Amino acid sequence: MQKVVLVTGASSGVGLALCKRLLEEDEELHVCLACRNVGKAEAVRAALLASHPTAEVSVVQVDVSNVQSVIRAARELKQRY
Repeated sequence: MQKVVLVTGASSGVGLALCKRLLEEDEELHVCLACRNVGKAEAVRAALLASHPTAEVSVVQVDVSNVQSVIRAARELKQRY
């Protein structure tokens, strides 16, 4: 079973640095970028795939400061994985 890593705040800062590091260590991980702004997340996804073309990177929209958004994202992630 493939490991899936969910990284919140993945479009910048520490979250983005973590995603890069995870893929450098193990390109067989599936990294899921959890971000408020899907446009930024898709740009980050494209950049990560450019440097790690065999990696699996997906995006889920979530605002961790909004309980309804977290519940919706959790349901979506449960369905996907």
